[in-house]
Amino acid sequence: MAMTVSQIERARNLFYAPAFNVVVAEQSVVRDLHLEITSVEVDNMLDGADRFSFVINNGFDVSQREFLIVAGKTLPEFFKLGSPVKIQMGYGDRNNLDLMLTGLVTELNTSFPSSGLPQLTVSGYDYSYCLTKGTDSKNWEKQKDSDVVREIAKDYNLDPKVEDTKVVQPKIERSQESAAHFIARLAERNGFEFLVTEKELFFRKPANDKQSIIELEWGRGLLSFAPEINLSEQVTQVEVYGWDIQTKKPIVGRARRGDEPGRHPSRSSGAEYLGKVCKAKQATLRIREPVFSQQEADLRARAILKRRAEGFVGGRGETIGIPELRPNVNVTLGGVGKFFETSFYIKHTTHAVSSSGYRTTFDFKDTTI
Repeated sequence: MAMTVSQIERARNLFYAPAFNVVVAEQSVVRDLHLEITSVEVDNMLDGADRFSFVINNGFDVSQREFLIVAGKTLPEFFKLGSPVKIQMGYGDRNNLDLMLTGLVTELNTSFPSSGLPQLTVSGYDYSYCLTKGTDSKNWEKQKDSDVVREIAKDYNLDPKVEDTKVVQPKIERSQESAAHFIARLAERNGFEFLVTEKELFFRKPANDKQSIIELEWGRGLLSFAPEINLSEQVTQVEVYGWDIQTKKPIVGRARRGDEPGRHPSRSSGAEYLGKVCKAKQATLRIREPVFSQQEADLRARAILKRRAEGFVGGRGETIGIPELRPNVNVTLGGVGKFFETSFYIKHTTHAVSSSGYRTTFDFKDTTI
């Protein structure tokens, strides 16, 4: 059952005293190193690497014209590139916070202003970072996409949490692509999602058909809400054409309105709305793909329809800081009129703690409205 803002508020110490903990190389930056962090931000994403940044305000000794020494090193040396980082956020006791990201330092920035003290900004990404570096080419024969993803995950010392894609491919080609781009391409053609959390690589079907975990109401937790509904990329059906090399006959895979994932039973998809504007034949997307079985053709057609359908409903919202609000979960919104009082699938969140408090912004998508 979805939690209401009132329930979260009680569990979160009435949203009193926002707190965070930044751990670098097993040392808490505030508690162990006694540094002042003015802001912390974490971006969690469905379609890319998670990113973090935090700003240190008291890291430079003006009288000595040098960065502070911590653990026997100057700050830039201590926050060396590649250092492991853990970011936690929540309310109250720093020992009871939610883990928002684990990753690596990849960037250091500072400035020496004409007035005021220099600040040091430390940024980085989650453990999918190395997947984005370099390119390679390789072929696999008579394997499933999921088997290939498991192999790559282990090559990067990530624990594969991979769902079976079922279709045995005659040939899988990686051509001058980074591992991240290649896995993302395999995920797209299967209608899957690809993300890394801590040191686990997930390759799975989306959870947009699951029950909402949070109920937010405008004016009570939900600070702003800006939805958009757009038919521009919608189609009524998808037809994928291939060739069966065994029978020497054409293959046609089809996905129709009603096949969209994450549908709300009482709501309509973009394809259904478009069907009232254009005839089905006029709004059918027909493409040729290198598919070699009926199962593969149907799977590809559904994946293409899914991608189009997810562009039908989108937008952004902002709430008080709620650590539970992450990508890959559904949230129900209320107080915004019956038309929009439904659940939406979160694809991107930004959690930020600063002198202004703790705020969470989120981007969402959905296939019906």
